[in-house]
Amino acid sequence: MELIHQPGDIIQQRYRILEILGQGGVGITYASEDLESGDRVALKALSFRRMSDWKKIELFEREAKILSQLYHLAIPRYLDYFQVDTGSDRFFYIAQQLAPGKSLATLIENGWQPQEKQVRHIAIQVLEILIYLQSLKPPVIHRDIKPQNIILNFSPTAKDRGDIFLVDFGAVQDTYHNTVTGGSTVVGTYGYMAPEQFRGQAVLATDLYGLGTTLLFLLTGKSPADLPQRHLKIDFRPHVRISPDFANWLDIILEPVSDDRFPSANLALAVLRGEKQIQDVISHFSLTKPQRPKNSSIIFHKTEAELTIEIPPKQLRNYASWFISIILLIGNGFFLLTFWVLFFEYLSFLNLFGFIFMCFFLLTYLFLILPRIADYVLSPISKTRIKINQNGFWLKRWLLGWSFQNCHEYVLDINDVIAKPMQPITVSAFNKTLRKYRFASLLSTSEKKWIVWEIRAFLDKLS
Repeated sequence: MELIHQPGDIIQQRYRILEILGQGGVGITYASEDLESGDRVALKALSFRRMSDWKKIELFEREAKILSQLYHLAIPRYLDYFQVDTGSDRFFYIAQQLAPGKSLATLIENGWQPQEKQVRHIAIQVLEILIYLQSLKPPVIHRDIKPQNIILNFSPTAKDRGDIFLVDFGAVQDTYHNTVTGGSTVVGTYGYMAPEQFRGQAVLATDLYGLGTTLLFLLTGKSPADLPQRHLKIDFRPHVRISPDFANWLDIILEPVSDDRFPSANLALAVLRGEKQIQDVISHFSLTKPQRPKNSSIIFHKTEAELTIEIPPKQLRNYASWFISIILLIGNGFFLLTFWVLFFEYLSFLNLFGFIFMCFFLLTYLFLILPRIADYVLSPISKTRIKINQNGFWLKRWLLGWSFQNCHEYVLDINDVIAKPMQPITVSAFNKTLRKYRFASLLSTSEKKWIVWEIRAFLDKLS
């Protein structure tokens, strides 16, 4: 990228350019002097004329917006966002507190070879920053955790382990933006990007992968892209000398599938500190995650971006479901016939109160009882499809080509997904009003638990 400014240039009669700190996909960052306060600041600049991709403006403005909302000692303080127009160009700027120290990349290039204890300490500090970012509403995902963006404030020969700063939020996104607008920009740095980022996706575990690859760089002095892979996973063990528990911990955050990593920085930190045993965590995942029931004909397809579940009318071969459906049909027909006879036989004898009661009972039946009965009756012979992605949650059911249930909700509006014994799966959505959608009445209990767990887990990942 061509330099925008040279040392000595003064921006907006306030910031004097001192030297270049770094450059990436979104702007060039300079070390500058604030002429009003005398402080050194980091000034990121973006030229409109030299911009090759309009998306960079959106990323730049998003970075400024999110930085202005962050308050953490390990994240350089946001100072200002402004633009300067000239006769031939428009420049955009973000001013931040300048983090003291040098990047991990620079330290390694200068010959630093950290030991496991130092690498662990760096991992702990970065995880504490990620815990803060993930605790925000909505959570913030950095998306570009790498050695160049982690500043260590100490001398490699000093006894002090030093303080960590996380910089360059040029690739940052908040999960609300990603979920509602379906942002799919591929950003990050090759070698440190989680596999899902190549598809334009990012979840909380994405930053954990970036941390893992950064730690490998510290331990080996090599880019993770230069390390061998086995089954799409970095095969790092022959190239490092670390304790088995630390290697096992790295194994989890370097899993290529995000669902196989720690779901949050909080849990990753608890395991790293020894507050939770890694085997207990793995056992907990295996116990809480229901396995696919045997002989289930449910069609299940999941990628990083979308979950699709198709429930065929397999219950036609289930005699119990036929029995329940027939009993419900007979009972419902008997009830309607009795109600019809009684209502018209004694209509002339009913007083106003009795008439209102009968009407109320009929409306309750039509809107509360009948839909439940219809759900049980139609379940054995209808097809159901659930689809979830960043753009929403879809539930569609149809019979012989006729759709009798078709709903769409935004992911953030989904309130809960539950399946009680002897009841259908219920999806609750709330946005000003509460809406409930029911399906899969006659599935087995194990199938319902499996579907509910998968839906909840995928919704959690998106939100």
